[in-house]
Amino acid sequence: MFGVAALISVLTAILASVGLVLGIIGIILGIIGLRMARRPNVTGWGLAVGALVLNIVAVLIAIAFAAGLTTFLNNENAVNRLERQVEDLREKLPR
Repeated sequence: MFGVAALISVLTAILASVGLVLGIIGIILGIIGLRMARRPNVTGWGLAVGALVLNIVAVLIAIAFAAGLTTFLNNENAVNRLERQVEDLREKLPR
């Protein structure tokens, strides 16, 4: 559940930080699940691996998104272009 929630949160971009936290929690729980699945007569190895993979993917996407956003915001030309586009859109709004 954490893997799916983390991946959906990260892909919305608005909730990327929530997805990062959920992904980290999910990785921890996935590792615990893998350890528990090693015991004799316990099933769930595949489910634990799947959850771990989803959580790792979610965390990597969240980190990439954060790095891209940081790079974009530190680029003065990109921020100026965004400000111009916002101003153009504001001028087009009916008053």
